Amino acid sequence: MRIITTLVLSAVLVGGCASARDTAIYEKAGVDGQQKRADAAACTRAALDTAGPRGAAFLAVDRDTVDDCMRARGYSEATRK
Repeated sequence: MRIITTLVLSAVLVGGCASARDTAIYEKAGVDGQQKRADAAACTRAALDTAGPRGAAFLAVDRDTVDDCMRARGYSEATRK
């Protein structure tokens, strides 16, 4: 599980650095930082794309899927530039 989490976080960091898209900040009343990170990690894992010609050598994160997942969990989104 620790390896999967490390891969997911690495993919998010690499994807975030390579993306021109604004960084999303998610907020939800009554949720602590640990739960917020767990929800974000679960949504990111759900949004990983390892299929196609890229295979497992490159992990792409579909940010729209992450955003939809976080909204479905009750988070609101504020955009930071």
